Amino acid sequence: MLYRLTLTSSLILASALAVERFVLAQSVDVPFSGTVPVEATFSTPIAGSAEPTTPTNSSEAPTKLESQTPATLSVQTNTPVTITVSPPRFVSGAIPDPVGTKYVGFLKFDSTSVSSNVGGGSTTLPEGNTNLEVAMLLERPDV
Repeated sequence: MLYRLTLTSSLILASALAVERFVLAQSVDVPFSGTVPVEATFSTPIAGSAEPTTPTNSSEAPTKLESQTPATLSVQTNTPVTITVSPPRFVSGAIPDPVGTKYVGFLKFDSTSVSSNVGGGSTTLPEGNTNLEVAMLLERPDV
């Protein structure tokens, strides 16, 4: 019994020593073709504030509503993307805005400023994290 154990152990040890192990390292370029989808993640916006402006004659209704503090949010993108700022729009209320009301949305980040009424309101956000400021202006015509 001891003889078989010794013989088996010897054979296993001899096999392990007889087989040399070589490791080869190689640098290879692997061709890849594919489409990486654009991904943008928006943080929860921090609300800004807007206040009405009354004309010089205080008996009239306010004619302007504009941002005093812009809303802020951050956008994380994996590639440069195009973003478009839209003008604000009337959602609900007792009286809709009169014909001729001017609606303008503003977007600012780094040294870039965009408004919805100039050039379609589009710009390119760089890859990575970008902090945005969003503001608005609503101006009713004088009646």
